[in-house]
Amino acid sequence: MGSQVQLLVTPAKALVDDKVDITVERLAPRQPVTLHARLVEGTARFQSYAHYRADDAGRVIVAKQASLGGLYTGVEQMGLFWSMQPSPGQKPGLRLRKKDVSTPFLVDFSVHEGHVDMMREENLPWLATTTVERWYLGDGVKRIPVREGRVRGTLFLPPGDGLFAGVIDMYGSAGGLAEYRAALLASRGFAALALAVFAYDDLTSDLFSIDLDYFEEATEWLLSHRNVQNHGVGIVATSKGGEIALSMAAHMDKVAAVVTIGSYSAVTGAPLPYKDTVFPCAPFLLEKVVETKEGYLDIRNGVDTTKEPGIKACVQVENAQCPIMFVAGDDDLNVKAVFYANQAIGRMKAHGKTNYTLLQYPGAGHLIEPPYTPLCGLLYHTVYQMCMLTGGEPKSHAAAQEDSWHNILDFFRKHVDRRPQSRL
Repeated sequence: MGSQVQLLVTPAKALVDDKVDITVERLAPRQPVTLHARLVEGTARFQSYAHYRADDAGRVIVAKQASLGGLYTGVEQMGLFWSMQPSPGQKPGLRLRKKDVSTPFLVDFSVHEGHVDMMREENLPWLATTTVERWYLGDGVKRIPVREGRVRGTLFLPPGDGLFAGVIDMYGSAGGLAEYRAALLASRGFAALALAVFAYDDLTSDLFSIDLDYFEEATEWLLSHRNVQNHGVGIVATSKGGEIALSMAAHMDKVAAVVTIGSYSAVTGAPLPYKDTVFPCAPFLLEKVVETKEGYLDIRNGVDTTKEPGIKACVQVENAQCPIMFVAGDDDLNVKAVFYANQAIGRMKAHGKTNYTLLQYPGAGHLIEPPYTPLCGLLYHTVYQMCMLTGGEPKSHAAAQEDSWHNILDFFRKHVDRRPQSRL
């Protein structure tokens, strides 16, 4: 039977936010099978599996038939991607992130006889296998390392020689440079600058030594690029990056739109200098950090912006002239993102402002990434060198990622891109 069964995944090469069709053919009618997916990124190994039963014609069509068990149940076309978990025997807190966007994720699929727990079994015989490529970097997208003045990062440009809407992409307190989301944004038509915040190249290694002038310099550099529309940038930023993005919107006139994901709406940890001003901070309250019996950190109550000095640290979002979208998960165990989004919106409302949108997702955690990224509910933080709870339930988190990503793209197309609109 092994030579007869066919496993088809189409398209076999696609961007990571594209759906694929997974079909198994030439099974026996009503035959029980297990579908298994695996990928390796660096030294980290991830996998998923789901149980299906063939229809009367001996087929499994994942987009139409329900998984009966495994890491998810129900009809979930992309479940084998978003339900991935670290393979057993690895250190806790692994997060799937593409380090080298010039190469794809290679996802190996296999079909196995019966309903099997693939997290406990290795090297089982298979009925059919295939491999697919999942790319952040689309065909023709240019990758350009940036070392201009103080600015450090990587610029991604869509194919062609046009004027593209510029977007700055930032992450948070882990430091370094993450390129994958910017690469995907460029693959969807934006000139995207993956901007390092700290702990990269010759930037400061201390998260609490950054200044807002650096981000203004990055904005001006991006807007001066010959392939970038010069009226204003969009910014998408996660966690610590979000509070920086809000500060940029509040104090810079060349910001056209901001998306914050799982972010505080106050300056946290250390004061933030800008020109001749120093914005005060809400300090981290170590006594509010909880350590679980497993030794993991719950830091969601580590900042208090309901009393001084936290109140003064709240970003003056009411001064922002651009639209702001807050993306927040109800189950964020790292930052009380829904609370902080509503606190910022409350300031805006009090000043008669309506330039805000809140995307609030039940069951979603802290790290809301592009679609079909596996949930990272426990994160090993490379700076603090401990595991932190980030929250989220896999199926709900996956739904939040898919919905928010398409909203983010539409938001930037509407508010940043001044070309005639066309959906990529």
